[in-house]
Amino acid sequence: MGVLEALRRYAPVLLAFAWAISVLIAFTAGDKGATARERAVGNEALVRLERKYADQRADLAQANLSALQEQAERVDKVVRQLQQTQQQLSDAHQELQERIPNVTTVYLPGPAAKPAPIPRCVFTAGWVRDFNLALGGADLPATTPATNTPVHDAPAWPAPGSTQELLESGVTPADILAFAQDYGRWALGLRAQLIAFQRKD
Repeated sequence: MGVLEALRRYAPVLLAFAWAISVLIAFTAGDKGATARERAVGNEALVRLERKYADQRADLAQANLSALQEQAERVDKVVRQLQQTQQQLSDAHQELQERIPNVTTVYLPGPAAKPAPIPRCVFTAGWVRDFNLALGGADLPATTPATNTPVHDAPAWPAPGSTQELLESGVTPADILAFAQDYGRWALGLRAQLIAFQRKD
């Protein structure tokens, strides 16, 4: 059998085979093209998504930075206000301290009278005890944090109803006025801090 005759005889099979090969080649080329296009579209979508998240992170970081700067400015303002208030309280305290001797040593017995020494004023130990308790002083002896044992530096308060509570305490009007000034300065300082930290501006 010759080559030509074999070609004629197997021509339909060869044509079918060639057609299948060409279809397979075309399909593979098309599939590769589709895969490349899908990959390109996916990569582009990924880049857009990454850019979107990067923009969101940048916006959030900027918002956080702005909020932090606002808080820092607010804290600076509060600190300045508190320093100013503390200075005013200190000045007022100094002025009051200077006036204590004048208002606790002499007085005018009448409108036209001459200044005279203030009569002696006695504060009992019980009065001083109750004065301290009324201001929030504890009626129990203080304890040291490390040993939890009572501290005996301060004298114990006399018991209510005892004769000791009627003894002279040694506290003078000047002492009470000085204490009131210190207590007032402390209370006004706390009030200023509370107001400063509650402000929204």
